[in-house]
Order: sequence, then C-alpha cells, then structure tokens
Amino acid sequence: MTSDERWNSYFYDGTNVLKNKLGIINYDELKEVEKNITTKKLIELYLNPIEGDFNAEHLCKIHKYIFNDIYEFAGKYRYVNMGKTRTASFCDYTQIENYLNELLINIDDKVLSRASSDFFYAEALAEVYHRLIEIHPFREGNGRTIREFMREYVNSRNYYFENFNYTLDFTKVDKDKFFEGTVNPNSSMGELKLQFMNALTKNPKNIKKTK
Repeated sequence: MTSDERWNSYFYDGTNVLKNKLGIINYDELKEVEKNITTKKLIELYLNPIEGDFNAEHLCKIHKYIFNDIYEFAGKYRYVNMGKTRTASFCDYTQIENYLNELLINIDDKVLSRASSDFFYAEALAEVYHRLIEIHPFREGNGRTIREFMREYVNSRNYYFENFNYTLDFTKVDKDKFFEGTVNPNSSMGELKLQFMNALTKNPKNIKKTK
C-alpha cells in the first residue's frame, strides 16, 4: 500500500471525513458528535481514571476509552505520516512505539526528580507533554488524550509530596498561548511552561491531627 493509499484509507471516498462507527459522512456533524461523546468520556475518566504504569500501553488505553465509540483506530498508532506544517512534521509513524518507550520509561526520573518547586515541576511536565505532541501517536485525538494522560499522572504522584496534592486544570490556561507553545516550540516553549504553571494547582493535604 502506498503512502497515499494509507492516508486515504482513513477517509470515506472523496471526502475529508474520517471513517467512523456512527456512519456519519458530514464533517461538521462528525465533529459535533465527537465533541459530545469525548466530553462525556473525559468526565467519566475524571471520576474513574484508567489504571496503568504511565507507559505507551497506558496512553493507548486512555485513547481507546475516549474514542472507541467513534473510531476503529481508537487505541492504535497511526500508520501514516503527519505534520503541523509543511516544514514541521510529527515523528515517522514507524518510530512511534520506539519514541514513546524512550520517553515514558522511568517517567518519574524525568519529572519528579525535578519537582523541587512548582515552576520546575510545571517545566518538566510541559516538556513531557510537548514531546508527546511531537510524537503524535494517533490519527486523531492526540491533544485530548495526552492532556488526560498528564492529568492522571499528576494525580497519581501526590504520594511524592509531603504537604500538598497537585492537580492539572487545563481550564486555567490561555488556550491561544497554550496552542502556540505547542505548535511553535522554538519561539514559545517558555510560554508553554508558563501555561503549565497556570494549570498546576497545589492544594494542602488533609492531614489528620493526633492527640
């Protein structure tokens, strides 16, 4: 199969509409239905996160949960090359698994070892997030999946901190600046880190007093 054939295999013939389990062939309708379904799924994950080791397999499980009602490719790596622009491409699809394993193995060493302050914690999280976006494992839904992955990671690592619980609240970021920092890292990686600082929320732990 040629690269063009692989690319076109994702779409209904003669359209820019991704093949979907709902049989929707109108682009705007699919986007609206997808938004409604994935919003519901993300709320469910907020209440009941998917357990895992925050490795490549865990990331795929989150993607599958969010998109399985819509796409057959939910939880599966893309098999085409993609790019943000003509000059800035995501990683070659044949290297996705290798790059994910390299990034996520011992993720705590890359993040928690730098969490000596809120800023350095946010900085480390932003760097992992941006690298995941650069790898871009899935054909659709990378941003939503990776943000949920990062949110669940932060929640799961609060045992590391003695007095505080951290959460990532992406509603607190400036969406335009966050997006710019994601797609244009050479000029705006610092902005992405600042937006992660906005998203990183620190709450006192409920420490039981003893008599």
